[in-house]
Amino acid sequence: MIDLEHVEPIDFIIDDMLSPGLSMLAADPKIGKSWFSLLMCLCVSQGRKFLGYNTHKCNVLYLALEDSDNRMKSRIKRIFEGDKLPDTFNYCIEINDLSSGFIEQMELVCQSMSDLRLIVVDTLQCIRGQYNNKDGGAYGYDYKKMNKLKSFAKKHNLAILLIHHTSKMDNPNDPFFSISGTRGLTGALDLMMVIKKENVSDKQAKLYIRGCDVDNDAFVIEMQDCRWAKVGTLEEMQERDTLRQYQNNPIVRAVNKALEESGQWRGRMTELIEFAERNGIHINFTPQQLSKEINSLEYQLRMIDGIEHGTVGNGKGSSPHVFKKCKQ
Repeated sequence: MIDLEHVEPIDFIIDDMLSPGLSMLAADPKIGKSWFSLLMCLCVSQGRKFLGYNTHKCNVLYLALEDSDNRMKSRIKRIFEGDKLPDTFNYCIEINDLSSGFIEQMELVCQSMSDLRLIVVDTLQCIRGQYNNKDGGAYGYDYKKMNKLKSFAKKHNLAILLIHHTSKMDNPNDPFFSISGTRGLTGALDLMMVIKKENVSDKQAKLYIRGCDVDNDAFVIEMQDCRWAKVGTLEEMQERDTLRQYQNNPIVRAVNKALEESGQWRGRMTELIEFAERNGIHINFTPQQLSKEINSLEYQLRMIDGIEHGTVGNGKGSSPHVFKKCKQ
């Protein structure tokens, strides 16, 4: 009989983010995937928080397959916090691919390295290998190799994080659609993460997470001195952007300026436009358009700045408008 009362807790490597199994992080080239994965490895190897999430200290192996030894050391020096690297952090710059002994090499690593809980492969393409017609094409090959990696991770109760690229194909409603390659790559994954930037030069990016053991999540991260840091959730950042747009709105600035002295202002829209110009604020609307814009801003004016708005007469552009600061 199945005992539904006893469910083993998930053995997270990074709480609520990364658990044992096969995971993937994908992003466009030169976005900062390697900085992200290296920082993750260093944090986990020391038991330090990563992007605000608690980590569980363990042995990690970072396969930096596109980097030289010198580049690795240079990157570590730029982001490592401490005097000496912990024995739990390990990296390698060469390994066989999946068609010529990768799993067998990893088996030997697991035998020689106790408590190995995290392996990062940077990048997947370096170990992907070549398929042939016997493999059932690219999809069949990818699906078979990904499941082999997944079985290895399950056998040793560790997390394998594959670093991969996104393609030019995009779906604004599904950031994971842009992961490059066949569906055979993503079909076996326990966790997918995608980093998206509007422009390569932007410091901030959006990190999307979808997995079997974690809640779907999305938040904004920012590169600070080569270290990724969590800035806030997408909702929080959208709220900040909305507030910033509201505060920078010339109409809002003009209304607040008009209320500075007495907390109350009354006049027609033409007068508000003229007042704004005298104070260096340009409102690019006709009086009629301005009246409609203010009506659409009423809720924000009241909730954010505590300003009540009303009209005397028919409420058109030529009618007097009244703004009054409410008592907080």
